[in-house]
Amino acid sequence: MAETRTVDLYGGAMRICLPQTMADVSDFRQVPDNQEVYADADTGASVIVELLRRQASVGNAEAGVFFFHDLAKDNGCPPECISQEETFTLPPSAYPHLVAPADPVAPTACGSVAPQSCDFACITTGLQRISKFSNESGKENVVFVGLAVLRFTPPVSTEVLVSVSCPTWLHPESSEVRVVKRLLSEQERLQLLQTAVASLEIVEWGLFVPEEE
Repeated sequence: MAETRTVDLYGGAMRICLPQTMADVSDFRQVPDNQEVYADADTGASVIVELLRRQASVGNAEAGVFFFHDLAKDNGCPPECISQEETFTLPPSAYPHLVAPADPVAPTACGSVAPQSCDFACITTGLQRISKFSNESGKENVVFVGLAVLRFTPPVSTEVLVSVSCPTWLHPESSEVRVVKRLLSEQERLQLLQTAVASLEIVEWGLFVPEEE
């Protein structure tokens, strides 16, 4: 595993451990306010932490597949271009910093929520055929995508998604060929995702909006 560093997310409201080689993408281009995006140009790997409003109509059993396919749609990858998809539930030991303390903690401010446990987490992995840019249709790369869905006890009304994307094969005419120096191994890809989830920590719970009564 490459050397890592602790990175502040959302103005220090969250923390995560990422490889030293990953740069903050917001330094180069605009990133949505609900996302934190880090990327390593040498490997083409990226890590995205995203906050979404809770999808109450999506049960835990379907959450991984739902968000994985939603991400594929955003990537311009139709269902027939997804392969080797699998989903598994994570035990609490996989996200040690997201287990609330045994003694209840009161909210720190009006309109905020007290620390809550992550009461369900799963990972969905698979391969997606994705072009680097919209003008590279027909030059799709094969990309490993690993997506962790973290759901918290109400009143937290936010889904926390952690996704890792790493090319496993580059189209000879893809612009990535001129940039990427090496591809991560399967072990490195999984380690990147597991470390990101295991190190994720919420520092300021005021980041989350409470569920409406």
